[in-house]
Amino acid sequence: MKMNTRNRLWIYSILGMFTTIVVLAFARLSYGVFLPFMRESLRLSYKQAGYLGTTTSLGYLSTIIFAGILASKWGSKKTILLGISLVTVGLSGLAVTVSYWVSFLFMLVLGIGTSFTYTPFISLLVAWFPQKKGLVIGLTTSGAGIGILFAGIVVPFLENWNHDIGWRVAWALFAVIGLFVVVLTFIFIKEPPADSSSVKSNNKNAAKEIYKNPSVINVGLIYGIVGLTYIVQTIFIMSFMIFSEISVKAAGQLMAVNGILSIFSGPIWGAISDRLGRRRSLTMTMGLTGLSMILPVLFPSLIGFAIHIIILSCTSTGLFALTQASSMDHVRPAEMPIAFSYVTFYFAVGQFIGPAIAGWLIDEGGGFKSAFIFSFICLAFGLLLTLKVKNSHPSKQAISYLEEEINELY
Repeated sequence: MKMNTRNRLWIYSILGMFTTIVVLAFARLSYGVFLPFMRESLRLSYKQAGYLGTTTSLGYLSTIIFAGILASKWGSKKTILLGISLVTVGLSGLAVTVSYWVSFLFMLVLGIGTSFTYTPFISLLVAWFPQKKGLVIGLTTSGAGIGILFAGIVVPFLENWNHDIGWRVAWALFAVIGLFVVVLTFIFIKEPPADSSSVKSNNKNAAKEIYKNPSVINVGLIYGIVGLTYIVQTIFIMSFMIFSEISVKAAGQLMAVNGILSIFSGPIWGAISDRLGRRRSLTMTMGLTGLSMILPVLFPSLIGFAIHIIILSCTSTGLFALTQASSMDHVRPAEMPIAFSYVTFYFAVGQFIGPAIAGWLIDEGGGFKSAFIFSFICLAFGLLLTLKVKNSHPSKQAISYLEEEINELY
């Protein structure tokens, strides 16, 4: 199926949204919405709940490098299809889980599936549209907001409908949507013409140069902090609100508001950064995210949580998009997948250790407030790191070359 570059950008970005909905929102970020109900039904402690949140990150972290190798051999499309299929299996398993250890297994599968999906998909999009990477990554990450909105509405609704199996029906529904995305990906996604140049550049020397690049390392550290703090907030904010005597209905509505606003955060901040530069945009989003994280600690009330959700939702997916785009600003186009995979490793480490630390702090160190203070401190350090980010723009020659290749092939 032939299509011009503009149509391809929108079709691939929409498919990217759907993919993000499944592998990020459903497989990773919605766990916090499920947690109060799963914890009660499966009789989990907060430590165990934190470990389950860490489990998906363990699966992600342990396979992210292998996923990059597999993508270089199989191609991005086949790897993405494998990843979404694994995520669908994990979502299906959680619908019928009966214990902590069964949940552990399927959460691990979710993490593995995400590693085989998200990074290859972002790399594929950037290979197709290097001159618009801030925009396409922003559009793709907006799927996280859509998914959170959907989860924030559906999970509490189904739980009110049937307290015993409502959360299980929600996981099953997510699995059906995952299967739908597998079919769409198979039909529409094509390998980018830039893959041939990527192979030439994907050698040990190029990788070593990227791994030693101070600019890439700095972005990796920022991405690690983003991963750590965001997963902590996502997993425990619903429980924090309920613990602070916010009703389940009100908490679910705030999660829905988070989802609505997050939809626009990614593309808006991505487009802004393409014009104003990554450093300025990153500094603003990191500062606002840090401010939002301390608000529920100081004001654990409906108003405090509402302001926290509003500020965070206006910056969070934008922060994801900006960090991802920044990771590829300082390397050649053919080396972008390597750079993105490398900084994603930092992100996975942050998501791996975050829930375990937060779960321990909640049980042993002073409740939910201690976990959010910990996140605030991490984000303050991240703010200092954003001041060291260097602005960069994609090579005009590389852009011209890719556009010529696309016109010839399509």
